[in-house]
Amino acid sequence: MKVGGERKVQDRSVVMRARILDAALDCLVEKGYAATTTVEVSKRAGVSRGAQLHHFPTKAVLLTAAVEHLLERRMHDFRQALAGIDPTDDLLDAGLDLLWSMFQGPVFLAWVELWVAARTDPELAAAVAAMDERFTAESRALFVELYPGDAGSPALFDIGRDFAFALMEGIALQLLVPRGQRPSSDYIDLLKLMLRRLRDETGEAGA
Repeated sequence: MKVGGERKVQDRSVVMRARILDAALDCLVEKGYAATTTVEVSKRAGVSRGAQLHHFPTKAVLLTAAVEHLLERRMHDFRQALAGIDPTDDLLDAGLDLLWSMFQGPVFLAWVELWVAARTDPELAAAVAAMDERFTAESRALFVELYPGDAGSPALFDIGRDFAFALMEGIALQLLVPRGQRPSSDYIDLLKLMLRRLRDETGEAGA
């Protein structure tokens, strides 16, 4: 009975933690970093301040955990989408389309809010940098699964990947404040063309 009781307590703790993280993420996306307070998050989550502080003692810890929480779910979705790619399709196109999906929606908005806030918050900066390294490492591992024959190619997996990330981040930031720029699909199509040429010139594409 004692073991069962402890398990129930742990289950309730996991559920409460997830509820707090969801509330923090919603608040961060809707109101921005400055207006996201631990008081507001506890109200949205429907938990006491003491319960919230037990799980997340500081705002930096809370918000970083909230985005990591969503990142884990997004990476799960990403893996499922990756598994559903038709092997007869152009894998470069399919892979870049999947990557571009990572720069859209609430996870990217929350990411931007945290990065801007991290500029003047050393505690948050350290946590966000670590999370970014994890995202880069995990996304690279997923692309190695997609392109096992090219896994050793620095042209595609180092230079090409970093260029793709930089371009997509720039496009996504532009879309936050629309001002008549070209459709994002134009830039993504150009990126595909450039990486396809890089792949073909190095002789590492589907060889």
